[in-house]
Amino acid sequence: MTTSPRTRARSTGILYLVTHVTSIGAVAAYASGAIALGATLEFVLALACAGTGVLLWTLLSSAGAASAAAFAVLRAVEAAVILAGLLPLVGTVLVPGSSTDAAISVHAAAFLVGQGLVIAVNTVVLGSLLWTSRAVPRALAALALVGGAIVLLSDLAQLWTVIPLNGALAAAAALPIFAFEIWFAIRLIVVGVQPRAALSA
Repeated sequence: MTTSPRTRARSTGILYLVTHVTSIGAVAAYASGAIALGATLEFVLALACAGTGVLLWTLLSSAGAASAAAFAVLRAVEAAVILAGLLPLVGTVLVPGSSTDAAISVHAAAFLVGQGLVIAVNTVVLGSLLWTSRAVPRALAALALVGGAIVLLSDLAQLWTVIPLNGALAAAAALPIFAFEIWFAIRLIVVGVQPRAALSA
């Protein structure tokens, strides 16, 4: 049975909140040395990322098929990079004597690429689609565009060692995207989306 757009919108909003809870939980778990717990939380994070991509594609494809598909694909890429970054850490749990330093380095690189560079681009793609379709208030769409651009610049600066990796500047740069995703998640749960471009068509 096909689910209604409101049900899919609520599910998407819940998955967005799951991505934040699992991401923050994983950071806390790794900091306390609970690698297995952190890896489990990031596995759930990857699934939730992919889920938001698929569900938003079903909700917004009528307003912009190419942009909705691009967002879904980029969200899947983000999930894949997260999972790839987990493998060395899982290896340190399963294989005694594995190099922890190397595993942490690979995980940090995956975080910068997947939850940094890729998420910055897919947020700009989503913000552009939300802006043109008017599926949400313009202020929310603008926050996605601005937040994505700021994170992209921040992550490129980290990649080129212009600013410290995961430092205070990087954390500050991530705040607009964080605000966008929380606001967007709540709106999806409470109101849903109604692309005017699709309605006019």
